[in-house]
Amino acid sequence: MRLEVFCEDRLGLTRELLDLLVLRGIDLRGIEIDPIGRIYLNFAELEFESFSSLMAEIRRIAGVTDVRTVPWMPSEREHLALSALLEALPEPVLSVDMKSKVDMANPASCQLFAQKLDRLRNHTAAQLINGFNFLRWLESEPQDSHNEHVVINGQNFLMEITPVYLQDENDQHVLTGAVVMLRSTIRMGRQLQKCRRPGRQRLQSNCRRQPENEACCRTGAETGDAKRAAADYG
Repeated sequence: MRLEVFCEDRLGLTRELLDLLVLRGIDLRGIEIDPIGRIYLNFAELEFESFSSLMAEIRRIAGVTDVRTVPWMPSEREHLALSALLEALPEPVLSVDMKSKVDMANPASCQLFAQKLDRLRNHTAAQLINGFNFLRWLESEPQDSHNEHVVINGQNFLMEITPVYLQDENDQHVLTGAVVMLRSTIRMGRQLQKCRRPGRQRLQSNCRRQPENEACCRTGAETGDAKRAAADYG
């Protein structure tokens, strides 16, 4: 069960919420605080009477303006959205920590390396992808993405590695790892051909029409000359 508590920015309000849960013997699984005045609570399901009583007591806390149930915590919703995005990507994508150890991978990566996600997490990026020093790159605290040609299982890929920075409590950006995307050069070539094909077809069509257009122009010019000659003769 997850609750979204709308509240004012008052010192001690979060403490009162937690004390209320402890007093009722409710095991808190998670809490998230939004700076815009919302507190999210995650705990086990309650019976209807206990739930109704809890909601009423939360509303009586000074500074609370409303409370309602929600299906997801903000972090859960973001994780689900990210997972859906990764699953939809045809390109293999890996997320690695500062030791270059894999902590997230999409289905395309599992297929490429022929391993399940839990086994991929036991590997570092260097164990999966040869020819690039991931640790040295991470230790240099890069600011921009880096592209590198790599070969995996006899297939050519354009590897794009992007640093991931998070903001700490002191508003400092701290490097936490990187995201690695592997773009198949064969797939990229096919996509490029598809993009070029319509333009090439239009060019060929224009070339085929050109003789017809020239013939029309010649006919029009000859007709105009004949009319002028007839007018001069008359």
